[in-house]
Amino acid sequence: MPILVGAYHREWSPGVHTLLLGGRLINEQELADKNLFGFVTGHFLELGPNGVITRPFVDSPPIDELRYRSEFEIYTGEINQIFQGARHTVVFGGRFQAGQFTTTDLLLSSATLYPDGPRYFADPAAAGEAEDNFARLSIYGYDTWELRTNLLLTAGLTYDHLNYPENFRLPPIQQGQEKRERLSPKAAIVWSPRPELTLRGIYSRALGGVSYDESFRLEPTQLAGFNQAFRTIISESEVGSVAAPTYEVLGGAIDLKLKTRTYVGLDAQFLDSKVRRTIGLFEFEIEPPATPSSTREHLDYREQSVGATFNQLLGEEWSLGAQYRFTSSRLQDTFPSLDPSLNLNRELRADLHQVNVFALFNHRSGFFGRAELRWYGQNNSGYDQPLPGDEFVQLNLYLGYRFWRQRGEITIGGLNLTGADYRLNPLNVYSELPRTRVFYTRLRLNF
Repeated sequence: MPILVGAYHREWSPGVHTLLLGGRLINEQELADKNLFGFVTGHFLELGPNGVITRPFVDSPPIDELRYRSEFEIYTGEINQIFQGARHTVVFGGRFQAGQFTTTDLLLSSATLYPDGPRYFADPAAAGEAEDNFARLSIYGYDTWELRTNLLLTAGLTYDHLNYPENFRLPPIQQGQEKRERLSPKAAIVWSPRPELTLRGIYSRALGGVSYDESFRLEPTQLAGFNQAFRTIISESEVGSVAAPTYEVLGGAIDLKLKTRTYVGLDAQFLDSKVRRTIGLFEFEIEPPATPSSTREHLDYREQSVGATFNQLLGEEWSLGAQYRFTSSRLQDTFPSLDPSLNLNRELRADLHQVNVFALFNHRSGFFGRAELRWYGQNNSGYDQPLPGDEFVQLNLYLGYRFWRQRGEITIGGLNLTGADYRLNPLNVYSELPRTRVFYTRLRLNF
């Protein structure tokens, strides 16, 4: 996966900056697998005499072998201009990306209706080759106004126009183009009415990318401490990779810094993402063979989360802390062109509780230690086969030494000393955890 990216920065005068970013991105993916049942989310549809879908084929015949290869090459360029004055900081710029996706797939199957009978599929079942163009134009502007010494207001607007392949990920693939354009307003506030209190808030809309093209940008990715740029927030374990998702972010936070050396944080966030895509499937019209086809799929995801943090300094060497977060995720997966009586539509839900309690020791000589206890609890609903929740505890211990003048550190420790395995539903976003006891070591150097 070769990546060649370069950047240039020029300061014309105090507060006036120009930034340039350019590069060439290449990615290749190959997949080979055998004996696939319920291929591509199980969409093998039986059609009646008039071509009307009557029901999903209950026992989807297997695909004996899948060979898939996709390559894209993208050129990216962006210019970003900053003007910083006494009360205003203005950022504006534009990004243009262009390239091509080249994709091939081969699906083989020897499945028959009955012994020595005709095959379900032709030979091969599908063999596709598609070359599709990719182009993105983004124009944006942000103004951060220091209305008072303790009050910052940010307003922004982004226009995105995106042209990308219709279906290059979900075989049987097909050639074709999709277009998306979106006007995305941005707003944020950071207000400190008292020295010990800070209030933060954000509202933002955005249009995501097609691959990792969205990862290379100069446009701001955060406002008021909240992320406003994502590759995807829908679990790829549930729906696979997605292209051109839309996002809506609404968040608020309260940060307290008390004279007792106590730090408290409260936050709430609402995330909404929508994906409209074409997926491959096979259609079976009474008599074989089944033919490659496609249908539209709508993904609507909502995530609501609330969190609280508490940190207390005890003297010069000890600190204690606790964190709690509750995340509720919902995914609606619908096929607007198919009869709802087929029961392919689904609504999934997962609720996750996370608690982290820790104690930290820092000595002026450079030695430090940390102990943390993590608890997770999850409940799920909406799955065809009931998906049980999970509840478990993990204990982590660390010891380390920081070098003189923070030039680096060395850390050793044990992760998941309780040895707790877990079965969390990936519909909720969470950090990957060790499944067994793990010995941990890290050497970090700062130059």
